[in-house]
Amino acid sequence: MLRALKVGLLIERTNRKNLVAILAVIVVMLGMMFFIKAQEVGQQLDEKKSDFYYGRAALSKFQVKDASEDGDGSDLFKNLTKQNSSIALQIAGLTMENYPMYYEASMRTAELRKEAFDMEDYDKVADLLPTKLENTLNYMYFKHLVDAKKQEVSNLSQYIPFLLYFFSIAGFGWYIFISFYTSSILLDDFEHTSLMKGYPVRFDQYIISKCIIAFGYVLAFIALIFISALPTLRNGFGDLSEPVRIFLGEPAIVSSISYIGLAVLYMIVISIFVMLLSIILNVLLKNMYLTLFIHFILFFLPILFPRLISMLPYNPFNFMSFNDILSGLPVDLEKSTLITMNQGLLIMIICIVIMLFVIQRFFSTGKIKRA
Repeated sequence: MLRALKVGLLIERTNRKNLVAILAVIVVMLGMMFFIKAQEVGQQLDEKKSDFYYGRAALSKFQVKDASEDGDGSDLFKNLTKQNSSIALQIAGLTMENYPMYYEASMRTAELRKEAFDMEDYDKVADLLPTKLENTLNYMYFKHLVDAKKQEVSNLSQYIPFLLYFFSIAGFGWYIFISFYTSSILLDDFEHTSLMKGYPVRFDQYIISKCIIAFGYVLAFIALIFISALPTLRNGFGDLSEPVRIFLGEPAIVSSISYIGLAVLYMIVISIFVMLLSIILNVLLKNMYLTLFIHFILFFLPILFPRLISMLPYNPFNFMSFNDILSGLPVDLEKSTLITMNQGLLIMIICIVIMLFVIQRFFSTGKIKRA
C-alpha cells in the first residue's frame, strides 16, 4: 500500500488536472466576490416588488370588492389585500433601511398567508403564492429575527455570510466539479507506465491508494474555499449564529455555522461516492468521456424529470444537489415526496460500502505489472 501511495503521489504531483481544479475553485470564489452585491438589499427589494405584483395578479382573479372588515369581499380577497399592504411595508422597510419594520412585516405576511391556505377558492391563486412549506420556513425565520430584535440585514460581503451564500448554492455544482475531477482517476496513470515499473501491487490496493490521494485533494479544495474567502474579512467576520431556514423532515432553523458544517459533510460524502463510482466506470468503460456521460445522465435525470424522485425516492442521485433537499424541494413537487438529506447521507454511505466491497471483491484479481 505504501508503495502504491508513493507511486501515486509521484504521478499526481505532475498532473495538470490538479492545478486546473485548484485554479477553478479560486476563480469561482473570486468571481462570486465581484457579483455578490447583486445578492444584497437590491435583490431583496426586487423580490418583494415581485411578491407585490404577484399579489396584485392574485387579486385580479376576483371581482373588485370592498376589502374592509365589514365589506362584501370574500375572506380570501380581504386576506390578499392585507398581504399586499404588508408586502408594501416590507418594501418600505428595505427602502428606508428600517430592518425591524421589514422583519415584522415579513412575519405578518407569512401569518396572513398561513390563514389563506384554508380559505375558500385558494386554489385559484395557489400558483401565485409560496407553498405551505416555503411559507412555514419564512414565518419561522422572520419570527426568529423579530424575537432576537435583529436590527440589520446580513452583509454578504462579510466572511461568514459569504461562505453561507456559497454553500447554499454549492450543491448543484459540486457533483459536476467532482465528476470532472475524477472522470479519469485511473486512466491517467497508464500514460505514465515508467513510474509503475518495479512497483507491482494488488489492483484493489492501487485503487485504495488512488482514493486516498484524490480524497486528500478534495479536502484541499474545500480548505481552499475557506482560504479564498479570506479577502471578505476586510468587511467583517459576520455572525456565526445567523439563522438559516432548512428542512430536515420538518421545518427548522439552524445557525450559519451549522449549515456550513452540514454542507461540508455532505460535500465530503458526495465526493467519496462520486470517486468510487468513477473508479468502477473507468474499469468497466475504460473511457473518460463515457464515464462523464454516465455521471451526467444519472445526475440530471431526477432534475429534468422530477417524477422520478417520487417513483424512486431513495435513489442516491436524488440527493446529490443537496441544497434542494435541504430547502424541502421534493415536498413541493406535484407528487409530494418526504425525503431528507439525512436519509440521503445514510443511503450514500450504504452505496459507498457496497462499491468498496465490489472493488475489493472483483478488482483485486490482478496486479499492476511492469511495463
